[in-house]
Amino acid sequence: MNEASFFIAGDVLPANTRSYVPRPADQDLSSGVLDGAFCYVLAARQMGKSSLMVRTASRLRERGIRIAQVDLRTVRSASISEWYLDLLVRVQYDLGLKTDARAWWRARTGLDASQRFIEFLHDVALKEIAGAIVLFIDEIDAMLALDFRDEFFAAIRALYNARESDPAYQRLTFVLLGVATPTDLIRDPRRTPFNIGRAIKLQEFTYDDAEPLRQGLEWRYPTQADRILRRIFYWTNGHPYLTQKLCRAAAETQNVITWDDAQVDALVKANFFGAPADRDPNLTFVRSKVLGAPEAERRQMLELYSAVYSGQNIVADESSPVQNHLELYGLVRIAKGTPLDKDKLAVRNEIYRRVFDRKWIEKHAPSSSGTRPIFSKTSLLFALIAVLVAVSAGGAYALVRGQSNTVTATPTAIVAAQATGTG
Repeated sequence: MNEASFFIAGDVLPANTRSYVPRPADQDLSSGVLDGAFCYVLAARQMGKSSLMVRTASRLRERGIRIAQVDLRTVRSASISEWYLDLLVRVQYDLGLKTDARAWWRARTGLDASQRFIEFLHDVALKEIAGAIVLFIDEIDAMLALDFRDEFFAAIRALYNARESDPAYQRLTFVLLGVATPTDLIRDPRRTPFNIGRAIKLQEFTYDDAEPLRQGLEWRYPTQADRILRRIFYWTNGHPYLTQKLCRAAAETQNVITWDDAQVDALVKANFFGAPADRDPNLTFVRSKVLGAPEAERRQMLELYSAVYSGQNIVADESSPVQNHLELYGLVRIAKGTPLDKDKLAVRNEIYRRVFDRKWIEKHAPSSSGTRPIFSKTSLLFALIAVLVAVSAGGAYALVRGQSNTVTATPTAIVAAQATGTG
């Protein structure tokens, strides 16, 4: 066995990969689909969503369930109609449908695209296939920039709601996967939010979960695997991508005979700190999502992250859009509390803590978040105007003479100017 190739970091793991680490989400997703629930797996980048999809789909096929898997990054978006058609062509191929999706689609140009999408699934897929059908829609965040994304997710919700009136729809199940929150899927406030389905929580590996990785290290370094993996976990907290990448780096190392913490720490530095941090796809993703957000949202995220980074007790609040996005982009995680204490937010892992540190926070905090100079030219101008308007001719004379009745006026005017946002 090539021990280095045993570990896979950054790519989708095939269903039979020996280094795949099963987690509670594996059972939760399989059970949800078998129950007929619409499921969604919404988690940070490189947490193993696509690998979970591949493995779950393989197991469902073994049970005779028909599966279609679509990566929305590969669906064309030249027009709304062509986008939906390209999606259904892929569904047709995966499900092995006899009906030509292109011919069927073009014969019904009188209907809008989302309605044709619904009718194709009802009149073609559910008619040709007598059993259960599961459609895995991966990388749904690829749709968030499209103008018609509300219509697409509203159509999926309509298929779910139609189960009450048409039993055929009960054989059709969707699994949505991507970097998004449910509130991201339908943004139009005039529409009902995307509030259906069962959320599948995809968490980091626990040390016990990661037994396949320990075995891979054991083959490479007999009797040292536990020491290596525990130190890797110190840095990654079980983050799938970071953990697999460090395990692979350890397996590829040629000049280390006896491993200790310092050896693992050197691997971390070589792969994630300094210049490597600018090239690593995971760290680049986190950075781009936070810094690429609109200024107001970026300010809120960095303020919250700063509080968490400083060790403040921030209670987890799933109703907070800022927290949800900060967790989704990867910077924070929910640390489980005790029966007597609530869940709290924590920095996701030690690698993130070192890369996205206090200097990084201060460097990228928007200038209007409280770091602007108090005595800017604008603030001084408005302060001067306030003073001139407020004082009488006698007061102005007193100001010239430096009498005390005007000493309190000047700072008050400056504060007023700052409070109204004119400074």
